[in-house]
Amino acid sequence: MDSSAEVETTEEQVKTVQLLAKGIMELYEPPLTTINTHLKELTEKQDAVQGMLASERRKLEDLQNDVMLDALLADIATNKEKLVTISNSMMNLHKRVQSLQTRAANVEKAAKLKAASRPGASSS
Repeated sequence: MDSSAEVETTEEQVKTVQLLAKGIMELYEPPLTTINTHLKELTEKQDAVQGMLASERRKLEDLQNDVMLDALLADIATNKEKLVTISNSMMNLHKRVQSLQTRAANVEKAAKLKAASRPGASSS
């Protein structure tokens, strides 16, 4: 008789465990479903926010690149002005050098003529 009593006890225990499991599921399933729904909503919102942040980051990077480009263009304009100034200075110096060379040649020519026209210099 021990074995039939054990079988009945085991069946009762199984039924009790099943009823307890069913009760626990009925108790916790609705909040868990609600939590799952809320988590999905939060995840979707988080993805949307991350997308907006990435978009704003790209816009900011584009603006920074525009600022850098503007600075480079300003540098180009400044350097072009400096180059024009240096080029003009070099042209003026070149003209002065040519003028001085011509003048030096004229002075040398005049000195030779003067030396040649001195009395006693031509009698060799």
